[in-house]
Amino acid sequence: VIEHKGERQEVPPEAEVEAIRQLKLIELAIRLPDDTTDSNAASVTIKVDPFTTVAEAEQMIFRRLGLVFTQAFGLFEANDERQDVLAPNRRVLDVISSWDTSLDDEEKVQDVQKKKKQQHHHHHEEVIADHRQEFKYLLFQAKLCLQTSGPERIEDLLRDPKAVNTIYNQAKRDVLQSRIQAEEKDVTKLAALKLQVDEGDFMPDIHRAGFLIKNMARYIPRDMLPKNAKSKHGETKLRTFEQKIIHKYEKLKGFTPQVAKRNFLDYVERWQTYGAQFFEVEQRKQLKSYPDVLNLGISPHGILLQNPEDKEILDSYAYKEVVTWGHSESKFILVVGDIVQQKRLVFKTPKGEIMRTLIHSYIHFKVQSKMQAAKAGN
Repeated sequence: VIEHKGERQEVPPEAEVEAIRQLKLIELAIRLPDDTTDSNAASVTIKVDPFTTVAEAEQMIFRRLGLVFTQAFGLFEANDERQDVLAPNRRVLDVISSWDTSLDDEEKVQDVQKKKKQQHHHHHEEVIADHRQEFKYLLFQAKLCLQTSGPERIEDLLRDPKAVNTIYNQAKRDVLQSRIQAEEKDVTKLAALKLQVDEGDFMPDIHRAGFLIKNMARYIPRDMLPKNAKSKHGETKLRTFEQKIIHKYEKLKGFTPQVAKRNFLDYVERWQTYGAQFFEVEQRKQLKSYPDVLNLGISPHGILLQNPEDKEILDSYAYKEVVTWGHSESKFILVVGDIVQQKRLVFKTPKGEIMRTLIHSYIHFKVQSKMQAAKAGN
């Protein structure tokens, strides 16, 4: 097997070694965005061996969940603050093993001891911090947040209610956790639509003034909630939110959960940062007024350049402005502009292959939706 598939890239954890000793497959719990909360509390279990790749694990999850439209979804390594999409050829158990920093810590101690011997005459030693993100679990969600409404909607996606539900749960989580920059004018509309999904039709005997106040965190983005809910200002703000939400909720009578979810997605799909996968990249003074380290976002609408400190979007390029793109092991190259004038941007990153694939996939689906629309028009 090793001769055919190659050696492992990471040291296997004890649980994996024990499972192999007993000739058993290893059970993995894969997290999912949850139906009832704004977290990744749902899960599905799969069984893998030491050589199972991310792509093979994704196929198992597709079958377990009964997804028909699978192209938009994939595995991520994640914690409660961040999710990074995984390359399909990585081995799942190597991904999990890479989270164990104990071996790195041992190597660092040895390096420090070695440096102390070499530099014992120095009064202090420079310590270089390891900024690698500490991931906690595997997460299954959409890596491509394809359109469910408007002229670029993907009809095959809409024919799979389980796929739409997964994308809705992901969007709901990202809105409520303020992971995406919300349009303030849409917030109470989204809250009313979520209330329709959660509660069904408005009932005056149940949905009276005050019933939402204590549960406002389930409906309003975290960053928009008052810091002190018990203060006079905080109470006023919550009551205002509730009044606006209830007013809109009353008008949704008759909306099925699926229709309400589709309407929810219709709003968020228009937001600039919705569905963006952000990658930390380094630029070498090409963009002089920007920080050296940027977040490069690949979204349903195009490429975003974000300041990692305050999350401000510094620049954006629609896909029609993207002339070409490519990558090497350590770089991602993006050429933007038009036939007359073009700009070549080079970013340092080890994630170039994943970035290239995401851009290619989004442009592929955009072309496909236009072809379908043209065919329907004829």
